[in-house]
Amino acid sequence: MNYKKYQQSRDAAWQIIIDQNINALPIKIVPLCRELGIQVKLYEPQDGNNGCSQMYGDTPVIKVDKNCTLERQRFTTAHELGHILLGHVGRYHLANREPSPNDNEIEQAANVFASRLLAPACVLHELRVKNAEEIAQLCGISLQSAEFRFDRLILLEKRNAEFIIKYGRGCFYLSPLERQVCEQFKDFISQHK
Repeated sequence: MNYKKYQQSRDAAWQIIIDQNINALPIKIVPLCRELGIQVKLYEPQDGNNGCSQMYGDTPVIKVDKNCTLERQRFTTAHELGHILLGHVGRYHLANREPSPNDNEIEQAANVFASRLLAPACVLHELRVKNAEEIAQLCGISLQSAEFRFDRLILLEKRNAEFIIKYGRGCFYLSPLERQVCEQFKDFISQHK
């Protein structure tokens, strides 16, 4: 996935956090969808996918496999919300299953959106999380999703350290959106450090 598309997905997640005044983890994803006018329904898929998003008239609907764990349902819902907000629904064939490096850019974009929404790196950085298990518990996501997120956080922390050496400042909070997200979570962070 190219950086511009990554940035669009990440920024869309941050913008929803800001616009909906989200300031605590785990993010309540189904109430968030309802607030945005999106219905979330449980179903039994026949195609092996964990979920899908469709338009019924003017109403977006997210369907989530009722047999998945709650943590997986949360990530699937966030992933499908990403498809809706990024404008993918009705334009592409979408498949929600476990992420793969071979996923097309549309699926990668929805995964970036979901992980940045449910587990914002700036909040995890400020909390100084130490492992994937801590992320899974804090964010209400599966251990597998938390492992992906922790691996990314390790890369971000390494890049931040290199930035400090090279430029005398870190690379977190370069985006005004990221600064706003961190500011909104300030009380949560101080209570959970």
